[in-house]
Amino acid sequence: MKSDQQKSFYENGHARYHYHQQYANHGVSHNRHQQGLPGESVLWLLRQLWLNLNRLLVVAKFQFFKNTAVAPSAIRVPVLKVGVLAGLSFFVLRDDLSISVGKGKEKAHFGSGMAEGVSLKEPAQGWTSRLASLFEKKDYFADDPSDDAEARRVKEYIRRFKDLAVQEKEKYGIPASIKMAQGIVESNAGASALSQKNNNHFGIKCFSRTCKKGHCTNFGDDSHKDFFRKYGSSWDSWRAHSELIVQNKYKSLLKYGDDYRKWAHGLKKMGYATAKHYDQTLIDMIEKYHLDELDK
Repeated sequence: MKSDQQKSFYENGHARYHYHQQYANHGVSHNRHQQGLPGESVLWLLRQLWLNLNRLLVVAKFQFFKNTAVAPSAIRVPVLKVGVLAGLSFFVLRDDLSISVGKGKEKAHFGSGMAEGVSLKEPAQGWTSRLASLFEKKDYFADDPSDDAEARRVKEYIRRFKDLAVQEKEKYGIPASIKMAQGIVESNAGASALSQKNNNHFGIKCFSRTCKKGHCTNFGDDSHKDFFRKYGSSWDSWRAHSELIVQNKYKSLLKYGDDYRKWAHGLKKMGYATAKHYDQTLIDMIEKYHLDELDK
C-alpha cells in the first residue's frame, strides 16, 4: 500500500490493520518505534573497546619484534591480561579522552570532554604513536634542550666512542660503562692535551727505559719523570687500555662482570689513578650519563 492509504479494511473476517498502531494502557499511548534499549549502547561501546584493544595488540607485537627480533608467536603470554593492561594504559595515557555511548543525537558522553564528546573513532596516529613510544628504547646520549655546554660535549664524546666501547667489552669483557667513564675522566671528554696530542684517552704511562723516539712524551703529571704513551689513533689508545686491563694486575676485576661499582672501587684500590675520589668520580659519571646502558 502507499503511504497515504492509511485506512482500515476487512477481508475474510480478519482483524483490521493500521501502519501506526497505538495501544491504550491507563491513558498512556506507546509507539511501536521506541528508542533503542540502553543495552545496545553498551554492546556498541564494548565492541569499540575490543576493536581498539586488537589494534593495540598489533602495535605492541610489531614494536616487540622490531626491538627484539623475536617473533611474538614464539612467546606464550596471557593474552587476556595483556589486552586488559593495554586497554587500561590507553585510557590512562589519554587524559583528553571522552567516550560517546549511543548513536546519533542520543549519545551519553563521559570523560574530560564531556561537554563536546569525543568518539572512540578517532585517528589512530595519536594513540598508536603514544603506545609505540613506550616500546622504543630511549636514547640517553642524544642532546637534550636542558643540557649545558659541558653535557653536550660529554655526550658528543659518548656518541663518538660508544660503539667502540661495546666492541671492546665483547672482546675483552671490560664493562663498556667503566671504559667509557674512564675515557671521559682521563681525557676530559677528548679535550685534554694528552688526548689531543698523543691520542691517549686513558692516561696510560710508559715505564720503559728503552722505548724509541715518539713512543711517549712527558706531560708532568706527578713529576718530571712521568712519561705517557703516544698512539697513532684514538682507536689504538682504546685497544691499549683493554690490553692493559686484561694483561696486568687489573685482570682480577673481570670477575665482577658488569658491576661498575666494584670495578670503580677496584681500579682505585689498585692504583690506576692518584685522584683521591677516583672511584666515586667514575660512578657519578656512569650514573649521570646512564653509561650502564652500554652494558645491556
